[in-house]
Amino acid sequence: MRAPRVGKAVQAPGRDGEGMGAVRRIWLLAWRDLRLEVRDRAGLLSVLAFFSVMLFIMALALGPEEEPLRRAAPGVLWVALAFGSTLLSTRAFALEVEDGTLDDLLLTPGGKEWIYFGKLLFQMFLLLPLSLLALLMAAGLFYLPLDRLLPLFLTLLLGVLGYTSVATFYAGLLARLRGREVLLPLLLFSLVVPVVLAAVRATLGLVEGLPLEEVQNWWQLLLVFDVVYLTASALLFPVVLEG
Repeated sequence: MRAPRVGKAVQAPGRDGEGMGAVRRIWLLAWRDLRLEVRDRAGLLSVLAFFSVMLFIMALALGPEEEPLRRAAPGVLWVALAFGSTLLSTRAFALEVEDGTLDDLLLTPGGKEWIYFGKLLFQMFLLLPLSLLALLMAAGLFYLPLDRLLPLFLTLLLGVLGYTSVATFYAGLLARLRGREVLLPLLLFSLVVPVVLAAVRATLGLVEGLPLEEVQNWWQLLLVFDVVYLTASALLFPVVLEG
């Protein structure tokens, strides 16, 4: 029952042909995927369960003392976000492959960069609320102060964008392979280590109460990674997807 809806939604951009702008195609694809993911709930529940279990186990393993827990919290949080993002990234193209609608997307007239940005936007819609929820969990378990919530959200936004831009590219590259769930982390983690490290350092600086001028250096580094990864992935995505 679900496959016809997927195919119907995918073909919507193609009916308008070149008259439909790329921005509208991106929003249609992201909104369609978001509706299907929320309706299915399996991916969301698995990521939430992973966040809860990992943060709880790490909090128990590090002991009851407040200071060690607070210092370890940024690293634990971003490792949890990295693995959770990988779980969702494997689902970005899973429905297209299972229902055979990936070829419908490729037959749409014009460039194929909009497919990448649509999938990226879909993952950002899911990961940002989940990241905020994981931050609240970490605040309760690791004694994280939330008085600098806006700077923390900015760090989450920059870090998640950098990680997801690469994850979306590799998810499309491996979409037709059977072992994509195993190959994706192997290819992804080696490339996004700088993003994760910069995000951890920025979060740690905010937790320790450093001036925003010092944390700003890590934000700038994250922004550079975001621009480089996003640009390179968008340019290479049509080549690898059609190849």
